[in-house]
Amino acid sequence: MSDRTGIAVVEATAAQADGFAAAQFEPILMDAGGGHTFTMLGTSMRFLATAASTGGRYTVLEQVTPPGWGPPRHIHSREDEIFYILEGSYELHVGRERRTVSAGASAVLPRGIPHGFRNVASTHSRLLCVITPGGFEEYFLAVARCSPPPSPAQLIELARPFGLSLLPPGA
Repeated sequence: MSDRTGIAVVEATAAQADGFAAAQFEPILMDAGGGHTFTMLGTSMRFLATAASTGGRYTVLEQVTPPGWGPPRHIHSREDEIFYILEGSYELHVGRERRTVSAGASAVLPRGIPHGFRNVASTHSRLLCVITPGGFEEYFLAVARCSPPPSPAQLIELARPFGLSLLPPGA
């Protein structure tokens, strides 16, 4: 490899690194029970980190779901998600695969893949969710602010500006 080729590679790598640069943010140290906690459609959510606190890089939340609870299957067009099951059991429906998982299991879900989950335990279950990039927490807050709770048609309309497609039952 000639020196000129090596320089081109270094220049391309530096340009790529600049394209991935994200805003700096301060470390976040949180005591147990800290963060913004709220209820959305019967599930409890607690934000551990938001787009505002991470320079837009990601959102981290803890979700506690009652037995039988789960969102409709959906597709994110802008976000990737990581789920880590802390307590209980969930049925994950990712693409064409359905699988029951319990504490210690995880799922890495790229954008564009239909997915959903449902608490299949007889007690509350709890998961940790990382969403990247950050900002999707605004959808959860918009839904939580609805009083009375939104109808399925209203949920579809609320989801649209966030690049979220809610799928019909059975899809």
